[in-house]
Amino acid sequence: MTWRRTTGALVPAAALTLTLLAGLTAPPAPAAAPDPTQPDPTQPDPTQPDLTTGTGGAPPWSSGGTTPAAARPFGMVQLGPDTTSDAAGGTPSATASGYAAGDTHVRGFSPTHLSGAGCRAFGDVPVLPWTGALPADTATATLGLDRASERAGPGWYRARLAGGVTVSLAADDRSGLAAYRFPRGARPWLLVQADGSLAGTRSTRVRLPSRREVVVRATSGGFCGTPTTYDVHVRLRLDRPAVEVRRRAGGVALRFDLAAGRTVRAQVAVSFVDAAGARRNLEADAPGWSVPRLRTEAERAWAGELGRVRATGGTAEQRTTLRTALYHVLLHPTTVSDADGRYPGFDGRVHRVASGHRRYTAATAWDAYRTHTPLLAWLRPDVASDLVASLLAAAREGGWLPRWPLVAQDTLVMSGDSAAPLVAAAHAFGARSYDVHALVGRLLRQARVTTPARPDLATYLALGWVPGDASTSLEHAVDDFAVSRLAAAVGRDRDAADLGARSTWWRHLLDPARRVLAPRAADGSFPPPGWDPTACCAGFQEGTAAQYTWFVPHDMAGLLAALGTREEVLARLDDFHTRLDAGAGAHAWLGNQPSLLTPWAPLWLGEPARSQDVVARALAELWRPGPAGLPGNDDLGGLSAWYVWAALGLQPLVPGTDVTALGRPLFTEVVVRPRGVAATRLVRRGEGRHVAGVTVDGRSHGSSWLRMGPTRPGTVVVATTDAERPAWGTGPGDLPPSFGDAGSGITAR
Repeated sequence: MTWRRTTGALVPAAALTLTLLAGLTAPPAPAAAPDPTQPDPTQPDPTQPDLTTGTGGAPPWSSGGTTPAAARPFGMVQLGPDTTSDAAGGTPSATASGYAAGDTHVRGFSPTHLSGAGCRAFGDVPVLPWTGALPADTATATLGLDRASERAGPGWYRARLAGGVTVSLAADDRSGLAAYRFPRGARPWLLVQADGSLAGTRSTRVRLPSRREVVVRATSGGFCGTPTTYDVHVRLRLDRPAVEVRRRAGGVALRFDLAAGRTVRAQVAVSFVDAAGARRNLEADAPGWSVPRLRTEAERAWAGELGRVRATGGTAEQRTTLRTALYHVLLHPTTVSDADGRYPGFDGRVHRVASGHRRYTAATAWDAYRTHTPLLAWLRPDVASDLVASLLAAAREGGWLPRWPLVAQDTLVMSGDSAAPLVAAAHAFGARSYDVHALVGRLLRQARVTTPARPDLATYLALGWVPGDASTSLEHAVDDFAVSRLAAAVGRDRDAADLGARSTWWRHLLDPARRVLAPRAADGSFPPPGWDPTACCAGFQEGTAAQYTWFVPHDMAGLLAALGTREEVLARLDDFHTRLDAGAGAHAWLGNQPSLLTPWAPLWLGEPARSQDVVARALAELWRPGPAGLPGNDDLGGLSAWYVWAALGLQPLVPGTDVTALGRPLFTEVVVRPRGVAATRLVRRGEGRHVAGVTVDGRSHGSSWLRMGPTRPGTVVVATTDAERPAWGTGPGDLPPSFGDAGSGITAR
């Protein structure tokens, strides 16, 4: 296909400007000059993430669901607290992560967590320090948590508990270290709760190879009410032998002598394969016995990753919010393969990934493909490539590319075949180290043969929609478009045309009387009189017709034309965005995925200033440091990725492509250093509200979008002004592409 870049009007000399420079290379230097594709360790950034961000709010919809657990980037272990407001019964926290800022007690400290998920998972084998006589029921034991003492940072956590016990945690890749400091004269215990998983435990096995080791196998599952399960193997290695061991229901209690010191240390390692894997992971990590040393190593690892995005300007709060959002993005996906490469397959067998690669789990495709996956592929194409390879391996083992894999099963949570736009986004943004031909073959089969990924496929192909399920029908249009892009990328033009034509089936849902996208019955009828398009959630996954009506990202021009005149549609968009986090109703809900791309809809109407106003409000009102700092479930970094893109003045627009919106960056300068790719530099000159002009590689760029793929050229300059709404991005040739004509004329680069 032929891509055309248009140019806009010349920027007035007096205009304020913003510059984005990509392809930044180091100036001439001796051979020892630093690699410009890597963060510069000699330039530390004092801004630290705020790990309380997103830990508050009201579940299920208004809580960020994050956790301050100690973790490494993409690590297997997230070692952290599991809190509760049920002091007597020890019921897990109401938030899915197992941690909530408003909880008063702690159930224990477990080595597995998900950050921002909407349903409970992990929190396996928590360990609770205890003093004095054992409680009658150790499974429900809790201790008060001194919130004033609580501290956390990248890779570490520390807090004081009732009874004077201080807990310090630090994380390695597949293991971690806990130090429990008991008060003088205490009778110290560690309560190992083998059956303490957040979603409940189906079965357990506890072994004590010695008085310095505890090995637990726990089976949990039931994610979001599904029948899925997983096995996790946890190995605890202590720095001293227990002087007393008591078997308890669901676990074991270990008592220690403090003569050798008041601090009892426990190394903890995890494997999703077997106990031997946990032991090898512990040996490979070699976390040692010093929490301060391990913390320093973890902070160094995080500094390298967080240093990939360096912001200058803005307020201290904005820089902290950006740093925190990036931290949350880089927590997931979760490593599921052991240090020796073994991992649990979707066929129930143990497999081994090639040396130098990993298998990943917790790939929440529906939540990730709009924002998280493109950012991951840009910053860490190696990780994104291994993620795609993990999904492809799951398809070989289990029969289809999973859309919400958890360990070695597809939970099949959320609607659509969202693995398709996820892998297409990864490919479009530069993650390509896998067998793309095999991937396309799997995707095409999945789009044409009924599997659990598309259980409604036969009906969808027969009718052009899924009866009564508008959101799944709309997701399938996106899915088919994404597959068409990948098919075109490998030269399968006939398949690309076929799937591209199917991507226009969103039009079957257009209710001409109401001018909304509505559920449709098998007989073709639309909802009867009295149906409320602002009511949740009949026919729509986590949303309403009023919100999903704007969800045709691959054919926005066609959608907007179908909804009315330009003036009518602009008025509807203005009204829709009067509230930005209204929940499932008549207005935007930027705390959930269906509305995430709507702020950029005005670009297709030649109104970039309108889009910039909405995005600026969202950045100012919905994201900030602190427990209430996220507008909804972070979904393993999905909402955080939205903030990162928007703060950079960018946003992926069309799933399955690298078409990216240009907007007003929040900061005066941002340098982005992806792994293995020359750096990108974004500079905003001036404090104006709206973009007045853009240059790319020193050339005027009139379009409100550009391509962000791996071969994108290097320089962008954006001018802003407060005086009026400028002409930049408003011309017919300046609008983002829309692929309504069966995706014709479009190919991947």
